Amino acid sequence: MKKISVIGAGFAGLSLSLRLAQKGFEVDIYEKGARVGGLIGTDKNQYGLAEQAANSMIRTANAEALFKDIGLTPLSALESSKKRFIFREKPRPWPLYFSETVQFIGKLVFNLLRGKKNLSPRENETLQSWGYRIIGAPATQFILSPGMQGIYGNATDELSASLILGPLINRKKKDKSQPQYKGIMTGPEGMQDVIDRLEAKLKDLGVRIHLNSNIKVSELKGPVVVATSAQSASEILKSSHAEIAARLSRIQMTSLMSVTVYFSKSQNTYPGFGCLIPRYYGLKALGILMNSYIFAGRDKTYSETWIFGGAHDTSILDMSDAEVLKTIATERFRILGNKEALLDYRIFRWRNALPFYNIELEKTLKDLSAQKLPEGLFLHGNYLGGIGLSKILERGDKLAEEIASRYV
Repeated sequence: MKKISVIGAGFAGLSLSLRLAQKGFEVDIYEKGARVGGLIGTDKNQYGLAEQAANSMIRTANAEALFKDIGLTPLSALESSKKRFIFREKPRPWPLYFSETVQFIGKLVFNLLRGKKNLSPRENETLQSWGYRIIGAPATQFILSPGMQGIYGNATDELSASLILGPLINRKKKDKSQPQYKGIMTGPEGMQDVIDRLEAKLKDLGVRIHLNSNIKVSELKGPVVVATSAQSASEILKSSHAEIAARLSRIQMTSLMSVTVYFSKSQNTYPGFGCLIPRYYGLKALGILMNSYIFAGRDKTYSETWIFGGAHDTSILDMSDAEVLKTIATERFRILGNKEALLDYRIFRWRNALPFYNIELEKTLKDLSAQKLPEGLFLHGNYLGGIGLSKILERGDKLAEEIASRYV
């Protein structure tokens, strides 16, 4: 049995280790922290559940296969979650005015007729520049920008169009290997269910998990996968692979804060998945998840999760709990028109949580792809082409196939 080591026990490391163990590898996982799961976790309290980070994953074939393998029945989203809002003076399902909609459709159709080459992002083109070029300023400002900041945590004037839209626009038609969107799913008791079942399945397969470990790559025999954040990977590889570490150190990180708030009375004016908030309005919040309208049976009372942060907006992470809650109360009244008294809350502050999908990352990944990694060293993580859990899972499944083809 071929031995392989995986450094990092977040979702990327755990899910990859599962596939490697299933392919016959003897797997050791080394985790610097005291628990597995990385950012993912679920706080269970008297009012319901509060997710520490991701609240779900996209329901792709890969994700369904994972849930089946770990013996977890997925909880699907409610019908009410299909309705989504973007704030423009008030939450709106469609934020563009009539004349802006006409401009958006006209500009998009014109560019579609010009072909894929025109649609494709240009080298070092920001998402904002791409949006202005392809769909116009209003659609960029009130649809594209809030939508992307809800995923990547940053404004489109710095995000890389190539990294974010390139794979979508340039993929082949009817490519069955690409994940198809079928909604979202989670565990019955939240995303911690996924981590717990993954950990249990790995142990059943004989995978050894070493917590509180500061292992060095040079101390390991056989192939090694570094499945951590770019920042951590740079530190891990600094002594053994200095050139790769230096390139990884160029990747900037984004800090985020998730705040779940509980109320005795439901907000029912805007029932739906949530509301995205354009930076245009100068508000702190990036978006609101209306948890009670997303999944059933998780809360004993109405709850929302407010998302804050960004690469250049970390000041709110330094605020006290009282200051954060005051900000939410003020912005909630402006956005939802609601002054309901708070029952309870949970705040999760994540510094340097996610990679900043900016032009610098685009350049860094180009440099990394041009550099052949040393034999037996592999990189895996959300900085390599997909920030969501389903994209990480998809990449991990492909990486497991590649490793197996070389070492089994």
